[in-house]
Amino acid sequence: VPALRPALEVVCKRLGCEISAHRHIESIVIDSSSFNKTRGEAYQLSLTLKNTAATALATPAIELTITDTQDQPILRRVLQPADMGIAAVLPAHGEAVVALPVALAGEAAHARVAGYRLLAFYP
Repeated sequence: VPALRPALEVVCKRLGCEISAHRHIESIVIDSSSFNKTRGEAYQLSLTLKNTAATALATPAIELTITDTQDQPILRRVLQPADMGIAAVLPAHGEAVVALPVALAGEAAHARVAGYRLLAFYP
């Protein structure tokens, strides 16, 4: 109940606790995404996160899985909102646009990249 937040914050301040943004992963949508090679072993990940709820929600983490031609994982990386350069809270019916460089190193640099998967989740 968002209307109770001010009263709860007062109580929580006295108790030494903290109220974080509401989490409702069902209301978070990865609206669009792309993963393109830019040069060498460098790629560009682009995605748009949308909050479909009528209230502000905590921005989730994103798991990026890069796959080979056999659909086997080459690399998995968890991206927190700060890693993506976006706010920790998505406003009601708001969106966040992300564009990140991704460099492959080690064994991943020698594998043949064929695809990627994205998963939004709350750690």
